[in-house]
Amino acid sequence: MQFANIPGHIQLKKRLIYLAKSGQVPHAHLFWGPPGSASLTLAMAFATYLNCHNQLPEDSCGHCGACIKMGKLNHPDLKFTFPINTTKTTSESEITSNNFLKLWYPFLQEQPYGDISDWSHHIGAEHKQLIIPTAEAKYISQYLSLQAFEGPYKIILIWLPEHLHATAANALLKIVEDPPSQTIFLLVSMAADKLLSTLRSRLQQVFVPAFTDEALTQLIVQKHHLSPQKLSQIVGLAEGNLNKAYKLIEDTKVEFLEEFTSWMRACYAQDFTKLMTQVEKFQEIQKENQKNFLIYSLYMMRQILLVQFRNERIVRTHETERQLAEKLGQILNYDAIKKMNSWLTEAHYHIERNLNTKILFLNLSLRITQIFQAIRGKSA
Repeated sequence: MQFANIPGHIQLKKRLIYLAKSGQVPHAHLFWGPPGSASLTLAMAFATYLNCHNQLPEDSCGHCGACIKMGKLNHPDLKFTFPINTTKTTSESEITSNNFLKLWYPFLQEQPYGDISDWSHHIGAEHKQLIIPTAEAKYISQYLSLQAFEGPYKIILIWLPEHLHATAANALLKIVEDPPSQTIFLLVSMAADKLLSTLRSRLQQVFVPAFTDEALTQLIVQKHHLSPQKLSQIVGLAEGNLNKAYKLIEDTKVEFLEEFTSWMRACYAQDFTKLMTQVEKFQEIQKENQKNFLIYSLYMMRQILLVQFRNERIVRTHETERQLAEKLGQILNYDAIKKMNSWLTEAHYHIERNLNTKILFLNLSLRITQIFQAIRGKSA
């Protein structure tokens, strides 16, 4: 992984390169940011730069032996630690990250922006709590007793340290307080506030903000061929979370804008035949798409508010979405939008808990129909 593979974050990259070139690299860093951000990839790019044999002013060279091995994830001076647990194919005696490397390497290459649920699914531990156990801290201690094989630094990358077992966290704290020379710890977190406070206070913090819309667009188009309208929808819904964007692309079989438009028209016209058709269609789609449709509906509610307040962020929407938002913005007032937001959020919550989706969506549709009816009654 190189800095060039990660769009945006220009100043943060410059700061990391300056640290690497200064010769006074702090021995422990905490890369933290929201889910779907570049926390892990930036940490990987930084690790690559630190051990690159031919460092360039703005990136690692990408061609030396160290860079090639880092790219293949087999550099001998890089160790990974991450949450684990027993799975369908492992037992308690195998509970170290080292036993999961054959699963970790493809996960890191395929889903570098993934989260704990993605990793849990990848290793077949969907219904188990993943932790970084005490045995892992012991293994790290043993690993650090060895000299660096090739690079100037031995690098320990700990993914999601918020899942450290309490005993492991305290053991790691002792190691971080008095590390061997030329050792670098890179902790990558999505919930830094859950870290042991005494451990967090000893880490050089590197905040990684969510991707901008421009950076998100750049990364998406590298892997997917989407229409401008679909791309605009995905970027708007993802809100800087690349992992969420990829899942929306994979899961979204329904054309949300068309479905949302049809739904709003049926509610406005009080066309109960069409509403029942919408309800049936909603019930037939997969659960993830049901949730995504409600998320999209909440997104459109925000666009209506932006239109009403003449906010310039509305320019990020596709023209068809803008036109629909403008039309609905002429009908719905702030109180109506606030109620609809609340109902949509509530519906999303109930789908997560497996309520009957047909009844849920029918009830939601009737409530929205009543909103339109009340507004039309006042304007009559």
